[in-house]
Amino acid sequence: MKKIILFTLVAFVSLSSFSQSKVKSKDIEDKTWKLVINIDEELDEAKREAEEEDSFLGEVIVNSVSGLVSGIIDELEIYMEFRANGEVKVTVEAFGEREVEYSEWSIDSKGRLHISDTDRFQTDDDDYWMMEDGVLVSFEEDGELNENVYLVHIE
Repeated sequence: MKKIILFTLVAFVSLSSFSQSKVKSKDIEDKTWKLVINIDEELDEAKREAEEEDSFLGEVIVNSVSGLVSGIIDELEIYMEFRANGEVKVTVEAFGEREVEYSEWSIDSKGRLHISDTDRFQTDDDDYWMMEDGVLVSFEEDGELNENVYLVHIE
């Protein structure tokens, strides 16, 4: 019986420590958030796979693409300002150019933030965002975490 109680307690604590918080309007409104796209882990894994397959051509392609993609990501900055009227201002800065677009945001009954697409900011319709330690993290429709894409609040 003690083992069952201990197991239940450990499972509950483990699950609760990985849970996300509902997004509340007051936590995001009238604040600017920066989109972070971290592709380093994905590129490193692609390099390891090419090395494991002992594919010289694969390694060359991955190394070439990774440099190009990293360079583009380094030049790209996307900011979102969530306004109280359900409008989100999306500012895209890339290669010395700056563009502003507007879209809509909403929070569903489960506390999930949904952001509508713009011409340059495309998501799957059912993707959503949840709050985790003050960061808005992206999830796919099936609940899978997009661990390389998130929004951080900037001052």
